[in-house]
Amino acid sequence: MNAKQLNVVGWRRGLFAVVVVCTLPATQFALAQGSDDLYDVTVKMDMADMAMPPMSQRLCVKKGANDGDFVPRQENCRVSDTTRTGSRLTFKIACAGSNPMTGTGDFTFGANGYNGQIRLKGKMEGQDVDMTQAIDARRVGGCTAR
Repeated sequence: MNAKQLNVVGWRRGLFAVVVVCTLPATQFALAQGSDDLYDVTVKMDMADMAMPPMSQRLCVKKGANDGDFVPRQENCRVSDTTRTGSRLTFKIACAGSNPMTGTGDFTFGANGYNGQIRLKGKMEGQDVDMTQAIDARRVGGCTAR
């Protein structure tokens, strides 16, 4: 590989690491069976010419939680302007740090879970980044949110 190819490979590896961190929420641990809702959340990411393998995690959401609690994110990301109309939730998201990003999301809730997309734009290592995250969350049982 030449230096340019190594730089692209390194940039993509760094991007993958940041993307993984941006989509994993500050996890609320699930403890046995409880009165809260446990979801299996799968996130598929697409950007420009690169598709990431799907990532899955479990998310425990407290009954009666704020709508923003359903959005997978890292601690440095804030959800705002949440609007729920019927089964549809729309929101804005902003992530701070060395690779800041902003975006919008649109989820649809059903009887056993929710799905939708988060579209993010920002800069990583000085380069423009535009990505779409497809979210598929299925309720799989009860939990106790911390």
